Amino acid sequence: MNLKNKKTVLGDDAALYSHKEDVSEKEKWENMSRRERLRYFADYYLGKIVITVIVLAVVGSIAYTMLKPRPETVLAVAVVNDAVNQPAYDELQRKFEEYISLNAEEQQTVFDTGYTFNNYDYQSWQKFSMYNMVGDLDVSILPMEYFEEYAPGEYFSPVAAHLSSSLYGALSEYLLETKKTDDQGNLIPGSETVFGIDLSSTWLYQDRQLEEPMVLVINAAPKNPNNIECFLNLLFFPDDVK
Repeated sequence: MNLKNKKTVLGDDAALYSHKEDVSEKEKWENMSRRERLRYFADYYLGKIVITVIVLAVVGSIAYTMLKPRPETVLAVAVVNDAVNQPAYDELQRKFEEYISLNAEEQQTVFDTGYTFNNYDYQSWQKFSMYNMVGDLDVSILPMEYFEEYAPGEYFSPVAAHLSSSLYGALSEYLLETKKTDDQGNLIPGSETVFGIDLSSTWLYQDRQLEEPMVLVINAAPKNPNNIECFLNLLFFPDDVK
């Protein structure tokens, strides 16, 4: 037996196999039928591409959300203990945005009916106090009992400081004043100041039987005093703003 020749044959076969294994991706692709190419692509590349696209979409969405300018809030309203009247406040919000010709891409209004001051809801009061202090609320609508409880402590801003003299005069019969309190909580004689506006007679409540009047107050540091006037005109003089 010629072992030398046999070794040579095996060596040639090994080289042949090696050559086949070293075929480039381009050569494989050129030698495949159309169906084989589709299957090869699905088996080896499609999953990776889908995962890559999903990752890029998620990253892009997060980046867009973070970098996109937030709409400017042109009026922020807090509604206390009256979530049951949500449809009416939705209608009020819609009419107000229409009245000021709101640019929905750049502006927004916030009408939050989620505030409750009863049942020892400390979290709701804490949220209200914080937003009131930092200027994230322009006006609030609340039952009379809470107006009488908190207005003397100067949680709110004097109405006269934010309204024109003409509008202030037009609303004179609806203005509510209260005395201020000192550091010990005692009422100060002669300190009567208008802190509220009675909304009970406005169209917002015309179809409701209120247990007590609803009062509008201007929060401690409103950012949109001009729109507060627009808001009050819409509530009390709707025929004049159409």
